[in-house]
Amino acid sequence: MIVAFIVTLIFAVPLLIAAYTDFWSMKIPNKVSLAMAAGFVIALPMTWQGLPALAEHLSVGLVFFAAGFAMFALGWLGGGDAKLMAAISLWFGWGDVMPFVLYTTLFGAALGIFMMLSDTLLPVRVRTSELGMRMFQGGKDMPYGLALAAGALFVWPTSSLFVALVG
Repeated sequence: MIVAFIVTLIFAVPLLIAAYTDFWSMKIPNKVSLAMAAGFVIALPMTWQGLPALAEHLSVGLVFFAAGFAMFALGWLGGGDAKLMAAISLWFGWGDVMPFVLYTTLFGAALGIFMMLSDTLLPVRVRTSELGMRMFQGGKDMPYGLALAAGALFVWPTSSLFVALVG
């Protein structure tokens, strides 16, 4: 059980840092995505399930890397979000992909709706603060790292990797 706790920390800490930095600066530093991917490599011996499982995780990561690159090229996703999405996906098998996409989409939609309705939901002093001006005024940008982190954390307890850890 201690191994599951350690691996969960290795998984969760970069996600929480990504969500925090994206919320406050609308940027996800490369070192956070790198830490997420490196965490997978560090956790690999503790979660070893054989070469076929490793190939599955790497193929999921490669597909999400290509998808993130395409979404970035089309202007649908920021570069930091695309890199974080690829790093997160290393931790998931194919059976975890649809729940991850679904939860991330739902959290992203909720965040988008909240940002669109912020004029009516938030007090004036919040909207006119430095953070409020950056988050809710003007641009179409939103800190999608929050949705990615929330989606990943939501799926983690049912993911194939976590289930294998706890038996």
